[in-house]
Amino acid sequence: MTRILFADGHLHSNPIKGMGMNAIAKKLTEIGGWFVALVLLPPYHYGFENTFEGYLKAVDVLISECKTSRELGLRAVCLAGVHPAAIEDEISINTKASVKVLEKAIKVIDYVAKLVREGVLHGFGEIGRPHYKASPEAFIVNNIVTRYALTLAKDLGASVHLHLEQGGELTALDIENNIKSLGIDERKVIMHHADVSTAKAAQARNLVSTVPGKYPILKEVFKSLKPYYMVESDYIDDLKRPGVSSYPWEIVENQKKLLNEGIVDEEYLYKLNIDMILKVYEVKPP
Repeated sequence: MTRILFADGHLHSNPIKGMGMNAIAKKLTEIGGWFVALVLLPPYHYGFENTFEGYLKAVDVLISECKTSRELGLRAVCLAGVHPAAIEDEISINTKASVKVLEKAIKVIDYVAKLVREGVLHGFGEIGRPHYKASPEAFIVNNIVTRYALTLAKDLGASVHLHLEQGGELTALDIENNIKSLGIDERKVIMHHADVSTAKAAQARNLVSTVPGKYPILKEVFKSLKPYYMVESDYIDDLKRPGVSSYPWEIVENQKKLLNEGIVDEEYLYKLNIDMILKVYEVKPP
């Protein structure tokens, strides 16, 4: 068997409270990992305050982790934004502060846009909507932030990772409408952590999604989807929550297992792990 290279379409790293990319990259490259899309965690995951200054510190950590990834042999694109859960958490404490929460989030997105212009970051992520019951104020603030980031991304030619509810056809239809109304390159908008029905609906509209690299999910999508999506670990790198959502090397092992079982072939895996990265991020393998 030829050596197959593997990509992780969405993960987080935390050198303060977790393994960090120094350890993650070494383990991943050993088993054929070549590419990661590294995404910012909310500031409190790193032990910083949930303030604008806390976001600046968190982004600095992300940039450092990106550098480490590349030094250890991975190709990496890095994205920063305001996670919808961070907005929901803050508004749930005091709904009267919703406008201030919105203003801070917009300020963070503007800062990320500045770093994208400078070539330091590749795009925005993750932003979007809660996938659980949330207050009306939090839902509205997240919608405004998402629309604002998508507008900037269109002007910058930047990628966006969207955290969304699993609404299948309706979620895909809404994202398609947003893409068309804003005139964004559809390859730049990634529907992150899509379940099988949402990934199918996205693919029917030629939209890009990432699916969790868990064995039963991969077994189903390998049989039902064209290789026009990416696989993600969505690893949060928290030693108190080991393996959530999956370890990056685990999603590689699951793909290899399904290859050995004859569920998927090398050509399909090549299209997922090489061709899709080139199409979406314009990053070539080593």
